[in-house]
Amino acid sequence: MTRIHLLFLILVNALWGFNFVAGKAGTVVFGPMLFITLRFAIVLVLLAVFLRWVPGQMRRILTIGICMGVGHFSFMFYGIFLAGSLSSVAITSQLTVPFATLLAVIFLGERIRLIRVVAILISFAGVVVIGFAPVGPEHLTAMILTAVASLAMAVSTILIRQLKDVAVFNLQAWIALCATTSMGIITLVLERPQWQHIASIPLIDYWTVTYSAIGATVVGHGLLYYLLKRYSVNSVAPFITLSTLFAIVFGILFTGETLTLKIAIGGGLTLLGVTIIAVRNARENAPSGIRTPR
Repeated sequence: MTRIHLLFLILVNALWGFNFVAGKAGTVVFGPMLFITLRFAIVLVLLAVFLRWVPGQMRRILTIGICMGVGHFSFMFYGIFLAGSLSSVAITSQLTVPFATLLAVIFLGERIRLIRVVAILISFAGVVVIGFAPVGPEHLTAMILTAVASLAMAVSTILIRQLKDVAVFNLQAWIALCATTSMGIITLVLERPQWQHIASIPLIDYWTVTYSAIGATVVGHGLLYYLLKRYSVNSVAPFITLSTLFAIVFGILFTGETLTLKIAIGGGLTLLGVTIIAVRNARENAPSGIRTPR
């Protein structure tokens, strides 16, 4: 991998890592559901030109759109909203990788060797350790929501693997369309946003949703797929856990949170397990969890 492409890969992880900070700030201002709706509305506007009907695959594409756009992001950003520690949420979000591996075994009949079984157990053990390190009244709830979000992402990963010849930005656009419409309805029902409140939000606060849409989704995934066209998944997958490390660092720098010993130990275990799984999955062409949009 060339130096410039290595820098691109590091940038992708930095963009995703900072998205936890933007998500925390944005959900506090807008509310979790409205934040997601606005984020995907921006993505839809930017990617609408790529939207294409795909004969014979629309049922699966729309299922992915609902599973990811609603199932994953609603639980993820509500978890971020409740979290007293961005580090714990960022680490728990890495469960997408072991979840995707387990689902591939159950539904696709793939086989895994003992080393990946052990790595999966290590990953979950790390999250359990973090669960016993409460850093806020809603700590455990936030972790459970994030784990559910990771499972939804893993399901989406399995479905995406079954798509054939669907362009990346076309899929992103369909996900954005499903998320914008579905989350818009959910927002009206659950959060009942007061339009006076929305109108009173300072323009500067919209940086959060703009960054999440453009920085994390369009630019972040655009660069990732640019790299995946030039390098094997085996070369890229092990680096993806860097996004969690960036999230931890950014959480400390910008939100003032403290990295406790239990979170550090649990995070180390989870990231170790996830890295082993990602490397082994890439070598054996199993789902690594890196193909899905954030």
